[in-house]
Amino acid sequence: MGNERPTVPSGHLVGADRDAVSLAESARAGTSLLIAGPRGCGRSYLLRAITAELQRTGTRTAVVRPCSALTRVPYGALDAAGDPCLDDVRELTGDAVVDGVIVVDDVDALDTASVRALERAVATRRTTVIFAMRTARPRAIDLGDDANEVRRAVLGLWLDGILRRVDLRELSDDDALRMIDLFPDAPLLDSATRAALAWRADGSRALLRQLVLEATGAARAGRDPLSPLRAIARDSRLAVALERHVAEITRPDLECLAGVLRLPHLELAAATRLFSAESVHALLASGLLHADASSERRLTVNDIVAQEARRQLGTAHVDELIRSAGSRMLAEDDEWWSHPIAVAVSERWHRHGAESDENAYPPSTRVRVALAGARAANDRGDTAHAVAHALRGLRAKEDPALRLEAELAASGPTENDGDIDLGARRRIARAAAERRGAPSVSSSATDADARVEGLLADALRAGAQLDCARAAEAAARAAAETDASPAARLRATVAAGTAEAYRGRWKVAQHYYREVQRTLDARRRADGIGPRERMAAVMSMLAGHQIAGADGASVRARLTAEVAMTAREGDAAELTRAGAAGAIAYAGAGRPVESARELTSALSREPAAVAAMSTAMIELGVAEELALAGRLDEARAIIAHVDDRGAALVQRSRLYVQTTVRVAEGSPEAARATARAAAELTRGTAAAALRIRDLSRLATLGIASTDEIDELVQLAATTDLPIAAEAVRRAVTHPQDDDDALVDELRLHALWSGGDSLTVGPVVPVPPLPPRGDTADRGEELTAREREIALMANEGLTNREIATRLFLSIRTVESHVYQARMKVGAATRRELGRLVAAGAAHRGDATVGARSRPAEDAIRPGGDARAPRP
Repeated sequence: MGNERPTVPSGHLVGADRDAVSLAESARAGTSLLIAGPRGCGRSYLLRAITAELQRTGTRTAVVRPCSALTRVPYGALDAAGDPCLDDVRELTGDAVVDGVIVVDDVDALDTASVRALERAVATRRTTVIFAMRTARPRAIDLGDDANEVRRAVLGLWLDGILRRVDLRELSDDDALRMIDLFPDAPLLDSATRAALAWRADGSRALLRQLVLEATGAARAGRDPLSPLRAIARDSRLAVALERHVAEITRPDLECLAGVLRLPHLELAAATRLFSAESVHALLASGLLHADASSERRLTVNDIVAQEARRQLGTAHVDELIRSAGSRMLAEDDEWWSHPIAVAVSERWHRHGAESDENAYPPSTRVRVALAGARAANDRGDTAHAVAHALRGLRAKEDPALRLEAELAASGPTENDGDIDLGARRRIARAAAERRGAPSVSSSATDADARVEGLLADALRAGAQLDCARAAEAAARAAAETDASPAARLRATVAAGTAEAYRGRWKVAQHYYREVQRTLDARRRADGIGPRERMAAVMSMLAGHQIAGADGASVRARLTAEVAMTAREGDAAELTRAGAAGAIAYAGAGRPVESARELTSALSREPAAVAAMSTAMIELGVAEELALAGRLDEARAIIAHVDDRGAALVQRSRLYVQTTVRVAEGSPEAARATARAAAELTRGTAAAALRIRDLSRLATLGIASTDEIDELVQLAATTDLPIAAEAVRRAVTHPQDDDDALVDELRLHALWSGGDSLTVGPVVPVPPLPPRGDTADRGEELTAREREIALMANEGLTNREIATRLFLSIRTVESHVYQARMKVGAATRRELGRLVAAGAAHRGDATVGARSRPAEDAIRPGGDARAPRP
């Protein structure tokens, strides 16, 4: 069927309790069934699958779909179905048996006469019936009246052992991710979107189905897949599914959900002051609320369910809840204070101006509220509102911290800031202002944090200019600041590890990374370490492993868990960083299509969440993998987009990727020029990881001097980078004259292992890399055309020669080579040919002699010369 109701084969239903084939077989054998589960669990969907399976095997099936309009009409449900066999059920006499299976979609809407007739027929074994019954979720308004005569009759059959009961569990996150894969446009969805949809589905298959359709529709239009969920159209299928989903939730629970939606990251203690404590804890248990691992247990909410809760309560009622929360906090500010509530108060005062109750509070309180609003606005990049909040507070009282927020909002990056992200600039400025404002009470942690931020800014500037020794030294000094806050120390430690990776000291880098992992693994999250800091750390470690040529499988596994957590705790900025990290992970695994998808989706959310230089480096990493896979147009488009002005690191990386593109397009002289230009930028620098790569390329392209070969050997002897030994091995071999072989030689680092374990998203459009093992049967996974091309490549033909011989375009041949490499797990074109040829020889395959096949036999009428769409 179409996109609105994707066809799912019954054998592929998600969940062990949903085997439609075996359930249909039980019914054919004469076992009556009771399919029970809460709203959204997929009862009706499973019932349709069972019915389809029964009909496929030729079993007579009568489907009864009760409706509320006929509940009080005797035999209304049976008569409305219009099946003659149901007349036999009504008038069951003697030893008569009703042939076939009767399927009842909803027990609760049956009339009493119909259920009594069905009860009698099942109890006397005259027919087989499959009943569907809705059960209540915990804390539902209507728990279901099991004393109701209709429900009692069906439950009685189960209690007497006449019916077999199948309870459908709610959708788990793993089930949800597998279910998403069944949709036709699932390849458009990045890993962060998938994790976010799985959580928002709240265990409901019906809700997940509509969420996926909304997300894929936005992705097809080139928008953030999560954008439709921020304002759900009232006439949409998703809105209807949400209304039904929320209909069972109690009013106190609705108030809690809507309140936390308006007060994101509200502290747990504050939430239990403002809302029913029973509701708060029950919603946490059910998963609609999520508490982070910080000491304050800050709350986030399933936002789409909370949106519907707000709609059902009414905007005026929710506004009053938030106003009351603010009034209570301000009245008790000597006892407790909540930053999210203070931000909400500041926003209310901003909206209502003179009509608000702002002037009823002392200037010190008004300044404190305005400061919360200004800082929150600055942190989310909303400089206009940051200025407005700050100026309103300054009218009440002059305050240095407020004045700073106004200045931060009004000023842009300075020349000395380079590529320091805005968050770091704000932290540096706030720490300096705090020291100036209260030097006598300034804490050692504040002083240490200021030193850390300054040192990290120096490290970033040095790294951008390829002075990796100075960058590593500055980052190491920052990491040594034991008095700094946990968040500052985390940033410093991960920066030190990555700087050492660039410098060529991998063991030292691993020492820092192990410290980072211990921090992330702590059971109780340290103050200030939120999803943004955690995802930035994972992203940096992935980049460090990639530049060192090390296997990043362990960090990649951590990314999976962090993405799921970020989907619950983070906002658009955190999800952007999650997508950037996913792009690095897929690039390291040699999967450029998925890598490009992750980055594109991420940057459609909040591009400023990742620093400009980091974004450029990730984009170039994606472009490199695309070029190695033969997707040259996509690689060129990325290169053209990257701004390499200013940072030598980006300039060198852009030249490096241009070299790959030019080799792949058959322009070796132009490739040698860009390779030489890249090597000139790393000459004399301490960027050992980059220098090794540049020297290796000069050797591969046949233009390395004796001194440069000696330098490469010396670097391999003085660094412990995983890529060093491979670079020397390549350098002492003879350069390749074959353009295709040159492309293979350009990949210096090995692809990350364990392709099947990369669970941050699906493998699209090709299957995951299988584990390295017996190669005899790998060719079986390939299409005939892919195997034919692989065998011709093994015989020494270039892509151009293969294209000429088979009457295909070069792009089509490149695409077939890429697809085949992914299927058999070959890192290079040469390895692909060897593996496929070995498999063909093992089977005695006649196609080993593909080169002798007449070209006319290889013509495929109507062949598509285009590369496959990502």
